[in-house]
Amino acid sequence: MAERPHDDRPTKLAFDPNAAVAHLAAADPVLGALIARVGPYAPSTTAAPDVFHSLMRAIVYQQLSGKAAGTIHRRLLDALGGSDTPGAERIAAASDETLRGAGLSQNKMLSLQALAAAQLAGELPDEFRIDDYDDAELIERYAAIRGIGRWTVEMLLLFHLGRPDVMPIHDLGVRKGYAITYGREELPKPKQLERECEMWRPYRSVGSWYMWRATEL
Repeated sequence: MAERPHDDRPTKLAFDPNAAVAHLAAADPVLGALIARVGPYAPSTTAAPDVFHSLMRAIVYQQLSGKAAGTIHRRLLDALGGSDTPGAERIAAASDETLRGAGLSQNKMLSLQALAAAQLAGELPDEFRIDDYDDAELIERYAAIRGIGRWTVEMLLLFHLGRPDVMPIHDLGVRKGYAITYGREELPKPKQLERECEMWRPYRSVGSWYMWRATEL
């Protein structure tokens, strides 16, 4: 999992975390023992006001430390007028020189422009109806945008939208945590992890979060 920024806030969940933890502990005693060591399920997110600006931030933060990315993100917001929510219109109107001057790489600039263009073209899910979309549809729609892969959307679902059953099978931290928790000498392959974590449904987000915590113990 990528480094978390320093201004995290509790994630607003779309489910009862106590019910989720009780379900997982009953379904998987090994996970239950880890839960007992770690404590309550308490994910946090850098609270953006909407999905669009969460994805904008995710693009900036890709492959950078939290501190370096935070500096670039602040410069970008300043270059776009100083608002924390510049919107697609202002991004689309900005010159390449403005975006690159804020510290964006060429690839990140193109990704941000693609995100803004998709928003303006009405190609992204309606955020006023975001709860009407299931996880698979949101992954398909958002991951189609340049520079926004499946993992980025899974993190959005888990930490921004608080969805209960996200299973980021390609996440290195989840795979490492699983190997530690279940005494595996090798990291599980993504499809193997997916099969073995079926018992966590419908709360695979919670199980995944505890795998990240396992790497910190």
